[in-house]
Amino acid sequence: MISVPTASLMPPAAAAEKPPDGADGLQGADDPGNKVSIKLVGLGGLHGHYLETSGFNPDTEEYDLPKDPGLVGIECAVRGIREDFPNTLVVSSGGNVGASPHASSFLQDRPVISGLNTMELDASALGVHALDGGVKDLEDRILPASDFPILAANVSGSDALSAEGSGRGVFIKEVDGVRVGFIGVVTDDLPARTPAANRAALTVSPAVATANARAAELKDGDPANGEADIVVVLSHEDMTSTATGFSKNVDAVVAGRSGQGHGQVVTGFEGNAIPVVQPGRYGRTFGDVLLEYDRTTRKTFAYYAHSTPIQGFECRGSSPDVLNTMWEYYSSVTDVKKQPLAHIGADFLRGSDGSVPDTNAATESTAADLVAESYRSWITDIKPPGPSHYVGIVNSGDVKKDLTYLASGNYNDIPRLDQDGLVSYGEALGVQPDNKALSYATLNGAELKALIAQQWRFHADPAVLNLGLSSNMDVIVDPGATAQSGAVPTVREIRVDGQVLGDTDTVVVASTHELLDDGVDFTIPDQKVIVDVGSLHHSVFISYLHSFGDKPLMPSYSKRQVGMSATPKPGQAGTVTVTMDSLAYTNASEQTLGAQRVRARSGDKEFFSQNIDL
Repeated sequence: MISVPTASLMPPAAAAEKPPDGADGLQGADDPGNKVSIKLVGLGGLHGHYLETSGFNPDTEEYDLPKDPGLVGIECAVRGIREDFPNTLVVSSGGNVGASPHASSFLQDRPVISGLNTMELDASALGVHALDGGVKDLEDRILPASDFPILAANVSGSDALSAEGSGRGVFIKEVDGVRVGFIGVVTDDLPARTPAANRAALTVSPAVATANARAAELKDGDPANGEADIVVVLSHEDMTSTATGFSKNVDAVVAGRSGQGHGQVVTGFEGNAIPVVQPGRYGRTFGDVLLEYDRTTRKTFAYYAHSTPIQGFECRGSSPDVLNTMWEYYSSVTDVKKQPLAHIGADFLRGSDGSVPDTNAATESTAADLVAESYRSWITDIKPPGPSHYVGIVNSGDVKKDLTYLASGNYNDIPRLDQDGLVSYGEALGVQPDNKALSYATLNGAELKALIAQQWRFHADPAVLNLGLSSNMDVIVDPGATAQSGAVPTVREIRVDGQVLGDTDTVVVASTHELLDDGVDFTIPDQKVIVDVGSLHHSVFISYLHSFGDKPLMPSYSKRQVGMSATPKPGQAGTVTVTMDSLAYTNASEQTLGAQRVRARSGDKEFFSQNIDL
């Protein structure tokens, strides 16, 4: 991938904005009949956000959040653009599906696909999360349901994907006698953000180099490999990392993966002017490009490349069909919430203060540990290159509800005959209802100890904020120090997969992006590379529960964090006093099901045994 020096993002002199001949309703002086104006409207990063939002913030009780237009608003704006400018092509840089809120993910993103079909999207790049369900899901569900081609010229291994559009990641569409060729590419980082099974089935080639090679073919004069007058790259990658790497055969780029809106005419590495736009997430801003093709010179001129808020386009009335369809989909979400998802054999509870359940985020809980285990399962499916050990960590404050055995299977007070032990989609969603994205980072043992030690916080409320840990982790801390006493406990030892994790040993840690990168309650070293996959934590948790089928999940009741100290006994050489704490969960119903006795052994010899004081 070619780095992007800042200077190369400056518009070339020839890219000064001016209205095209005829765009102002007046005939151009230089034979406008030979010139065709084509408008590109770029979408990207919808991620299932088909519903309009008001911007209301429950934390501030103000309307201070960004508003999502929903597919009703997007379709209305697109329709208005096409009415004003018939030579409009609407395309997407990918990210239409996957990493979606539950209102869409519970419906397998059918609302977004349906809405894009209705507005007649012309083409889309393949997004990373279109592969979340695997290659077979892409081939059997997403591609057939989409009336528009989904393009990935730099991905091989799927015949169905390669056959999309005109083939090999290319789609050619004629507009007013001008052949516009679209080349779709997906980020080079796809292997780091997709399950290992996808990596085994697919090969990812460098995106920019592949796009340049396809563009050269489309303009080499050989009809056998397809020809285009204008070449547009749809790139599922941010423009700042790729924009100036495209060749003179590329006339425009619609890019984006992060959802940050940009628009600029840049200089390619051959000195060529390339209009590049990056649409904002959820349809909040459109990429807006105006091109003019000269039939005589066979040259393409870029008049502008903007990232325009959707409010900048006139909506002349919503489509009743789109409005009714979106609300029908939304209404059906309630039915999905009632559907059975998984079975549990006992309660998974949040921490207790000793008398009131669900009130203590300062202690380990079976509910938080279950969520952390789902994160480990998710990262194990990805299997990032490098370390072979993977763990999941969750902020206990992110766990909002318990999973209870009795009276489970309910949703909105609608009982089921087989409700005991049955978990519905709605109940599972209640455990992690927020739309927090997941990431991962590779940490060494010393860095992981430092992260875990941040559970104890000076001058913070609460003074202790527990981390739920996956089942393959065991942590021993010094119980003699607490945040209340002004000393942070020392993490004495971490075991992962039964092995002591040395300070220089490495492990892949999966958690929310908020925990790993945003510095909310916990921090890790600034120089660590955080891989922001973007999968939402409630979807990962629900998929994990679903993977068990009819097999009931059971808590292990084996604490993953315990306190232990050993001090020499005065006047008794070779004798130590061992103190242990945090050996049981805090809910009374769980204490009798966990460990009842501590035993110390050396080889086959047991030299210490003591009942646990509950």
